[in-house]
Amino acid sequence: MFKLLGWVLTLALAAAAVATLDPARLGLSTVTPVAQAIAMRPYLVAGFVVGGAVVLLPILVAALVGRRWPRVTLLSVVMLAVGLGHAWVLYDRGLGDDPLPAARDGAVTVLTLNTLGGGASVEQVTAAAVDVGADVLALAETSESSARAVATVLTERSGTQFQVFVEATGPWDASSTALLISAGVGEYAQAQAPETAHGAVRAEPVSGEGPAFLSVHPRSPHAPGPAMDRWRADLDAATDPCRTESDLIVAGDFNATLDHAPMRDIGVCVDAATEAGVGGVATWPAHMPRLIGAQIDHVLLDGERYVVDAASVLDVGESDHRAVVAQISPAS
Repeated sequence: MFKLLGWVLTLALAAAAVATLDPARLGLSTVTPVAQAIAMRPYLVAGFVVGGAVVLLPILVAALVGRRWPRVTLLSVVMLAVGLGHAWVLYDRGLGDDPLPAARDGAVTVLTLNTLGGGASVEQVTAAAVDVGADVLALAETSESSARAVATVLTERSGTQFQVFVEATGPWDASSTALLISAGVGEYAQAQAPETAHGAVRAEPVSGEGPAFLSVHPRSPHAPGPAMDRWRADLDAATDPCRTESDLIVAGDFNATLDHAPMRDIGVCVDAATEAGVGGVATWPAHMPRLIGAQIDHVLLDGERYVVDAASVLDVGESDHRAVVAQISPAS
């Protein structure tokens, strides 16, 4: 009886470990604490590989004296395999770190960054934008005054006017989201955006030709209860245009990875970083090494109308986020 219970427990633990590879398939990716855990795949890699190795070591020692622990052996092998599975997901999304090439003719360069309310200063943001030749900037936690200051410096340095669109839901920079668009991309007007806790900004081409741009910042899933409820609602709202529209580019701090269900079902959209082979590089927290953390900042684009020429993940100032930059061209 005890032997049977031991096998049942072993198989249950093994199944739970395997389930961490794709909790969205089981409807668990937006539930506490799975939502928080799956966002940090690098930690799952380390946890399962180290845990499996620690469990396996005494098994190998016991085998030398003729003892066999089949249940523990199975569990350790499963843990090691799951750890390698998590590592493969990150590798498959891309861990590239090459600098951006020069943008090709007709490409639009989009930069998204959570500036941490000035953690990345106006000078640091504009320096990064000039360096990569950004045409569009989606800036979370950025006040209107900071956004206009960035636009002013960019206009001076590039010689091209930048249009500024801002939406704030509160008095703090954390509740303000900005969108800057170069006049070289076209003339844009602010349009109705999804309602989210930290604001979202949408701009559409006045001529009716060209993509709509949407800068988003859903609330973080930092605690059970209302915060999680609002995160799920915000994330659905931020990604819904991809499921219901075409010819758009959505960028920002999504506070979610491609492992969370709403980011798995993004309609016509594709993730620029993954398309360009840098989707496994962490964008938060920026003080940790680039391969340790969560990939929660994204540039999503209509994959039927546009292609990603290149993308990069950049450190900018003292923000706790890294910037994602994508060069996007019309599909031929």
